[in-house]
Order: sequence, then structure tokens, then C-alpha cells
Amino acid sequence: MTEHPDAAVVRSAYEALARGDMAGFADLLHEDIVWHESAAGMEGDYRGREETLAFLARVFQESGLEMTSMEIHDVLASDDHVVILHEDAMTMGGRSLSAKYVDVYHVRDRKLAEHWHLAVDPTADAAFMTG
Repeated sequence: MTEHPDAAVVRSAYEALARGDMAGFADLLHEDIVWHESAAGMEGDYRGREETLAFLARVFQESGLEMTSMEIHDVLASDDHVVILHEDAMTMGGRSLSAKYVDVYHVRDRKLAEHWHLAVDPTADAAFMTG
């Protein structure tokens, strides 16, 4: 079975992140992306490619968050949504966390146009993010 083309876009974005290829990831963001973030201490809506990239840079640079691994479990797609199930290992401020996430996307013109981030265990995620 052939992967839905929108699923391939999302998979490519996460593969770029896993490689540390922020330029490759940025190329897959629609110029008008809306990034809905729910992680504790970072909640908000970030609009446009530049604001989204600035937010992500702040997450990694200011917080010291370091992704040590990312495993894609599945990517599910229809003509309206793409859902990616992934498990990430990360460190920050001497703490570590291995957590599962569900991210939902709208894809437009083969670019990520809207994003929702959901932690499977929001309590553990919030405790890690807020120290």
C-alpha cells in the first residue's frame, strides 16, 4: 500500500527533526502555518513560519531541551488530517523523560499548515517541562 502523500510530508518533517536538520524541517512549514502548542509553560498559538521557527528555537535554546531520540510509531492520513504517533527521549536541566505524543496536522500544498501537539501523559510532560 502506498503512503498518503500528506503522510509522507509529515514523516519527512519528523525525520528532518530527528537528524537535527532544521533547514529541512523549515522547508516543510507552510508560510502561514498555525502551531498550536500545549506543552506546559509554552502554551499558545504561533502564527507563520518565522514565528513558529522562533518559538521552536526558544524551546531548545532557552530551555536547554535536548532530544536524544525520536521514534515514529505510525503516521495515519486522510485527505483532511495527518496524525503522527511518536515516542521521544529528551533531557533538560539534568532531568530526562521518555514520552509518547500524538501530533495532528493539516497539510496544504505539501507543507505543514496547522499543528496540534498532545502528550499521551500530560501530567508527566508538564512535570518535566516545568522542573
